[in-house]
Amino acid sequence: MRRSAGWLALLCWVSAPLCAQDSRWAVGISLGVSSFSGASAGTGPQGEATSFTPYRPTLWGVRASFGSRIRAGIAVAYGQAGLAIRGAPTAEGDGHLLVIAENAYDLASFQAVGSTRLLRLRGGPSLRLWLGAELARWTAPGTPTRSLGGGLGGLGLEFALTRSLVASIEGELGLTPGSPFLAAELPDGTRTRSTWRRTLTGALAWRF
Repeated sequence: MRRSAGWLALLCWVSAPLCAQDSRWAVGISLGVSSFSGASAGTGPQGEATSFTPYRPTLWGVRASFGSRIRAGIAVAYGQAGLAIRGAPTAEGDGHLLVIAENAYDLASFQAVGSTRLLRLRGGPSLRLWLGAELARWTAPGTPTRSLGGGLGGLGLEFALTRSLVASIEGELGLTPGSPFLAAELPDGTRTRSTWRRTLTGALAWRF
């Protein structure tokens, strides 16, 4: 807890506008669903395009931030991702299969972000933009943990439910230059690629 407070204080010091008199702390929880693209690409035995991709983890998270119009924050989220295998031909030969192995990976996400308010409607929600960095840790039984660093950005609508309680709906796009998969784990002819992540999240935060 002291370490988290220290990182937040450092972010505030680097971003001087955050130290305005109307700045506030906020802590909250989040629930999001992610979809992925990239990660791998290859060619099957019959020349068909194939891929292995993480599949739609549901992510529970906690977050903390400091600021008002401009904010700095940290977030941690955890979920289990499936493994989607695309491209295998059907038995009839008239299409290709999507095979999904559920709960193949444990995914832990650590984020540091800075955000700003773009627009505030009178008596209504605020539109916020944020940019930041992410460290994603992928763990599967019998394989080494993969730690991938990358960037992210997003937009969100924030609603004040009470003076202290705030709800938000957020859309986020993230990119890691690496893949959750090791090249040795993939079939011959399949290569790793950068991984794109799209996430839709709902969150509740308490400001004090």
